[in-house]
Amino acid sequence: MQSDVTLSDIAQKLGVSSVTVSKALAGKKGVSDELREEIINLADELGYVRREKSHHPKKNTVIGVIVAERYLNHSRSFYWHIYKELSVQSNDKRILTLLEVINREAEESESVPNLVAQESVDGLIVLGAFNVGYLRMLRSEAKIPMLSLDSLYEEIEGDAVITDNILGGYEITRYLFDKGHRKIGFVGTLKVTPSIDERYIGMCKFLSSAGLDVEFRDNPLVINDRDKYGNLDAEGTFALPSAKEMPTAFFCNCDVAALLLIEHLKEKGYKVPEDISVIGFDNYVPDMNKSIELSSYEIDLSVMISKAMELLTQRLRSPNMPFSSAMIRGKLIVGDSVRAVGK
Repeated sequence: MQSDVTLSDIAQKLGVSSVTVSKALAGKKGVSDELREEIINLADELGYVRREKSHHPKKNTVIGVIVAERYLNHSRSFYWHIYKELSVQSNDKRILTLLEVINREAEESESVPNLVAQESVDGLIVLGAFNVGYLRMLRSEAKIPMLSLDSLYEEIEGDAVITDNILGGYEITRYLFDKGHRKIGFVGTLKVTPSIDERYIGMCKFLSSAGLDVEFRDNPLVINDRDKYGNLDAEGTFALPSAKEMPTAFFCNCDVAALLLIEHLKEKGYKVPEDISVIGFDNYVPDMNKSIELSSYEIDLSVMISKAMELLTQRLRSPNMPFSSAMIRGKLIVGDSVRAVGK
C-alpha cells in the first residue's frame, strides 16, 4: 500500500481534475454522489492519507461600515448602491461586512458607534461625509484601521479613496463650454459635503481657465438642492433664478438632483434640453422616472471599492505604513439632456 499517494494520482486514474478529487474528499459541493463515492473508494484502496482539519480555524476578517442616516433616506440612495457593491467584493475575498447607520443625534453628540464600542470589527470604512467633530472622535476612539470612502478630510489622518471630483467638475464644464454654453449654473448646496464642494471647484477652475468671470462666493447661479443636514430636495431648495438670470445649462452635483431640477424646470415651463441643458454626476438613478436620457459623469465604483479593500487589508497587515489617498477618475456619459447652443 502506498503511503505517498497524492490527489493527482487519484485524479489521473479516474480522469478527473485534482480540484474535483479535493472537493469530493472534503465533502464540498460540486461533485455528484456517484463520483464522490468512486473517489473515496479509490483513495482508500490506494492508501491515501487525509489530512485532518485544524481545530483552530482562521478567524474571518470583519470590516465595519458606517454611514449617516441622511444618505439612506430613500431607496435610490447612491450609498445603498455603494454598500451593495462593497459587500459583494468583500464576500469574494472572504471578508465579512457589518453596516451601522448613524442618525443625526448620534453624530451631533459624537456617540461612539456600536461596532467600535463592542470591538466587533477589525477595520472600519467611513462611507460618505460626517461632521469633522464626529470623525475626530472616531479617530480617537477606534483603535483599528479606518478608511474614508467617497470623502476626504484634510483634518483627519487616515487612508481614503475618492472620485477625482475636481477633475470631473472640470471635464463636465469643459463639455458644456464646447457645446457653446457660457452661462452655466451649478446645483448643489455648498459646505455640506466635500464632494459637492470639489465638483463646484472643478467647474470654477475650468471657467477661470477659459477666461470667464467666476463668482466663487455668493454666486447667484448656485442653486441649493438640500438643507444643512444634507437632506436632498428639502423645503426651500431649488429656488430657480429669474428668467433674465436663467443660465443656458446647469451642472448638477448628482443625478438625483439633476432629475429633480428637470421636474422643477418643467413646472416653470422650460423644456430640457430645448430651453436649458442639464448634466448630472454619478451616472446612477435606479428608480426615478426618467423622461430623458441624462448626460452624466460616471464614477468607476468597482475600481474605487477594489482600491479601498486593497488599502484597508494592507493597513491590517501593516498598521504603521504611511497613510495614502487614492483618486479614481470617472468618464463622461453623453445622453440627451445637453444640446449645443450658439452654433
